[in-house]
Amino acid sequence: MTLSDFNQEIYVVITNEVDKKNASKLANLLLREKLIPCVTFKNIESCFWWEGNINQSKEVQLMIKCKKENVNNVCNKIAELHSYEIPEIIYFPVSASKNYHQWVNSV
Repeated sequence: MTLSDFNQEIYVVITNEVDKKNASKLANLLLREKLIPCVTFKNIESCFWWEGNINQSKEVQLMIKCKKENVNNVCNKIAELHSYEIPEIIYFPVSASKNYHQWVNSV
């Protein structure tokens, strides 16, 4: 494969949840509504300012892949259902292989 084989655009949305149960619940809802084709989970530890204090907690990061047309719906659904008062919702376009792009867009 050459670099030109990876010029198909998809989107990655990242959010963190308090635990695996909430992460799975959110992921399954997005999958059942066919807003996304897949999501991966990663156990992480975060440090952040909250209510005037520095906090540290273990979380589960969701790396969500979706087609461009679904980014707004995915972000809105995360904001609606997330367990945090102010959830991290970050998204960006990425380049994918032609076959992966076709698969992401088939859902």
